[in-house]
Amino acid sequence: MTSVRLVDVASAFQAASERLHVRFLQMRSDDECAKCPSAAFGEAILTARIQVAWAEFTRKLVVWSALGAQRRGGSWIQPLVGVTTEADAERAVRRATKEVVRHRGFASPIWHAPWFALLVGERLVLDNLNALETTLGSTLAPGQITIVRNVLVHPETKAQKKYEDLQAKLGMLGVEPELLPRQLISPSVAVFTSWIRELQSVADDSTQ
Repeated sequence: MTSVRLVDVASAFQAASERLHVRFLQMRSDDECAKCPSAAFGEAILTARIQVAWAEFTRKLVVWSALGAQRRGGSWIQPLVGVTTEADAERAVRRATKEVVRHRGFASPIWHAPWFALLVGERLVLDNLNALETTLGSTLAPGQITIVRNVLVHPETKAQKKYEDLQAKLGMLGVEPELLPRQLISPSVAVFTSWIRELQSVADDSTQ
């Protein structure tokens, strides 16, 4: 029986995401920084970094699920047949990832998308797949982060249209993508903060 715990995967993400959130708050509270031309660019970088941190979390979540980690409540996930070490689980996930990428015609894995992680989990027939579908499938934050990141990096018509749809959904028409993370969705909560808190909650729920 493996000794790894899903809660440790979630804790690692919580720590990484909170560091990014603290940096975001520091940038907003520093009057000199907030007014400088690079402030919005810095927040855009944080948006890209939270996407990377989330991708690392979902991949590790799938790997440790394949390995047969312990849930937060104490019960154990059934490991994949033939998987007894983390190296075994990594190999199994790499094979499944390649199959999904090839079958879907992707250029590379897109672990930041919850549905991609679920496709890999489905290919592996993970013991906790239903639970992951419930938790990972409940969040909108990764998609919103991806839309903002994509329009900044690839400002072509398709990315711009998705961003305009997001603007309308959030009631923030006319807001440039590099400025969207700092916009308030409530009197004291910025969009970036709402993303962080939602992802942290989903990460925690995924360990149940």
